[in-house]
Amino acid sequence: MGSFWDRVSGIYDITELINVKVNSKTAWLAGQAVPEGGKVLDCAAGTGMFTLSAAKRAAHVTCTDFSENMLKTAEKKVRAKGLENVSFERRDICDLPDRDETYDAVIAGNVLHLLDDPEKAVTELVRVTKKGGVIILPTYLLGQTLLVKILVNLYKIVGFRQKRSYTFDSYCSFLREMKEKTGCKSCRIRLCTGGFPSGFAVIRK
Repeated sequence: MGSFWDRVSGIYDITELINVKVNSKTAWLAGQAVPEGGKVLDCAAGTGMFTLSAAKRAAHVTCTDFSENMLKTAEKKVRAKGLENVSFERRDICDLPDRDETYDAVIAGNVLHLLDDPEKAVTELVRVTKKGGVIILPTYLLGQTLLVKILVNLYKIVGFRQKRSYTFDSYCSFLREMKEKTGCKSCRIRLCTGGFPSGFAVIRK
């Protein structure tokens, strides 16, 4: 997956403008869900949309992605904002090196539908989150607008492969099942409508 995202890192933010309403909303919600002064991990951070939002409240954000080029773009954006509470590391969301219960909040935005094993990813995210902490999971759902369909087809030309497509109902079912399997306390999910709608979830451990 890294090679595709390396190739599109330079145009990713431009294509994301097609879905600016949803992206702006979910980034704001993610920032609000981060505990004030908390230690945050952003997995599959892409070009840093959620990292930038989380850094406004967090003591420190570790921004990670499997793609080196995505991380370089994210770092440029963070440095341009003058933020000094963000570090950058290349990591695999399904095999995190962190100890159990390291972070107050963990974010994994718009990635679960791209993974071979989203269950393993969520289990890892829960593992590294402190008791009482939150796992923030905004995920793109099926989009039906013409622009969305054109964008997906263009991405497919350069190697994009989506592993699964969630509806709001199927995403809710998946996360509620994961909540039970991982022993978390609660799972709140809301729908953010737009070209690519998003299921915005917050699981509390």
